[in-house]
Amino acid sequence: MKAAANQPNATVVKLPLIVLAPLRLYFQLAGRIAPQAAVGAFRWLLSHMPRRRLSAREQAFLDGTERLAFDCGDAVLAGYSIGAGPVVLLAHGLQGSAANFRALAPALALAGYRAVMFDAVNHGNSPPGTAFSGRSVQHLRCVIKKLGPLHAIVCHSAGAYLTMLALCEPAASVEKCVYLAPYPDIATTLRTFADYLWVPRAVEPRLRRWFEDIGGMPFEQQSMRHCLPRHGTTRNPPCLFVHDTDDRHIPLDCTYATLRHLPHARLHVTSGLGHFHILKEPGVIAHIVEFLQRP
Repeated sequence: MKAAANQPNATVVKLPLIVLAPLRLYFQLAGRIAPQAAVGAFRWLLSHMPRRRLSAREQAFLDGTERLAFDCGDAVLAGYSIGAGPVVLLAHGLQGSAANFRALAPALALAGYRAVMFDAVNHGNSPPGTAFSGRSVQHLRCVIKKLGPLHAIVCHSAGAYLTMLALCEPAASVEKCVYLAPYPDIATTLRTFADYLWVPRAVEPRLRRWFEDIGGMPFEQQSMRHCLPRHGTTRNPPCLFVHDTDDRHIPLDCTYATLRHLPHARLHVTSGLGHFHILKEPGVIAHIVEFLQRP
């Protein structure tokens, strides 16, 4: 099974062939003779991605911050704060952690902001549980509510998808948004994950219903072009997109396609950084700080 030629490929999960081959065989068979079982297996895989272990350097950075605890009812998420001033919330992506922002957070603090980070369920130092689910959006909304009005949210990769949905809540208050290598829409995400695992196309309508449960809105509306104009209670918060020409996980074409529908958003294009190094490159960090400081 191959992805449709007119759709950009976007996936941040790569499995070793010894794992991938039997999974593909299973989905090819189950998708045809037991489609509901294939849906259950797909859901389980995406919501139980293995936790990436923090390195000693990453843990040392988190240990040097002010520790927070975000009680979201069904889980208490590990949180971290550095600096003082207007609050900038940082949201990591799939299999990431708050430590992904160990270069950006101190720079924000030096610029006069309070950088707040958290680990999603089954990430970093937060408790285990289902990660890519409706509770992920609710947890982010809970963190936003507990922090009060935000100066900005900076989000990366799948964290941008959750932010996109969380900010559709009318009570959410944020002045600016920065999207780093973001997922453009859930349709592209589903299609590329399904194609990567060789899930038959006939199963996709059932998977769409699952994503509607996660996002709390129709599948077709779970995109940057539909959600961003709904952000903010009185106006759309200014947006900055940052994407690298050499991003092999979520190609730059995804952001170009999004911005055709968002003419007022800003775009900063880099080269040679890929999907992850964009989080710590000094030029990108300076560009983000400059954007946040603009009136």
